[in-house]
Amino acid sequence: MRGGRVVGRGAHTAYGGPHAEVVAIHDAGPAAAGATAYVSLEPCTTHGKTPPCATALADAGVVRVVYAATDPNPVHHGRARAALRARGVAVRGPVEVEGARTVLAPFRRALRARRPWVLLKWASSLDGRVSPARGRGGVISGAASMRFLHELRAHVDAIAVGAGTVAVDDPRLTSRLPEGLPAGRRQPDAVLVDSALRVPERARVLRTPGRRVFVLTARPPAAKARRLAAVEGVEVVVVPGRDGRVDLARGLAVLRDRGVRRLLVEGGPRVAASLLAAGLVDQVAVVLAPLLLGGGDAPTALAGAPFTDLATAPRLRSPRTRRLGEDTVVEGYLAPARPRRVSARSGGRS
Repeated sequence: MRGGRVVGRGAHTAYGGPHAEVVAIHDAGPAAAGATAYVSLEPCTTHGKTPPCATALADAGVVRVVYAATDPNPVHHGRARAALRARGVAVRGPVEVEGARTVLAPFRRALRARRPWVLLKWASSLDGRVSPARGRGGVISGAASMRFLHELRAHVDAIAVGAGTVAVDDPRLTSRLPEGLPAGRRQPDAVLVDSALRVPERARVLRTPGRRVFVLTARPPAAKARRLAAVEGVEVVVVPGRDGRVDLARGLAVLRDRGVRRLLVEGGPRVAASLLAAGLVDQVAVVLAPLLLGGGDAPTALAGAPFTDLATAPRLRSPRTRRLGEDTVVEGYLAPARPRRVSARSGGRS
């Protein structure tokens, strides 16, 4: 900001990509000289996948930096003040720790856990059904909710579904916003939870170029595993757990090692229930459509979920609701849980 006017904006949109400060500097151009930079997180001070932001700010001629929260990473924690002041840049911060807490939650959790930040999302009828009948697909929510979904997809590193969802819906798992992807973003990777490797070899998700596809499996037929692994961008990851199911905790650890920091899980019911039971979900977004689907075999959002006690059932913290056209979205966070080893069987609509 310079002279009361915003001259540049930026966000860190991809793991390994430029940090928000660098993006904002480029956006501002020459106007960055003499400006004040307002950032959510204390600027980094060391060389990692990108050069230090403290140096970039000083080199650009920024005269003042105001940051909301101190970097929780011990490599950078509290070091920006001295680094910037040594270059003649005034520093103020932290100034808004509570306000930055939600924004920085995925980053803080990533420092503590060897897995991605997991956002679980589904759309259901008012009575909790996610499709009109078992084995039948279809779009439950409206146009505004679909845009919400594609915005979520545009800001995560990967999207996960179960084999049943692939069999029923044959999704592409791409972000298809009318205006295209945000600057600096690429199509998210795809993750298939498929214990017995049932995914059709001609599934669209396997044939979308320009992104990686991770197939998490437990007991794959060897010949099919070799054929899938031969498809460009596809990696078959064998992570067997109990009862021949995918070990979800191990699978998420592999994804994090592959650079996935934000994972959007779109289904299906068994995968969602297994992740929640294992304490592997950080954030939930549920779209409620104003219809009723009380068919006898219409699947519910959490098939086989073991939550039968009101006192111990997962409860959203700081939930908020808002309208999306005729639909309503409920969003919130889950308290960190001590993970339990739970596997996922990707049978049925999952």
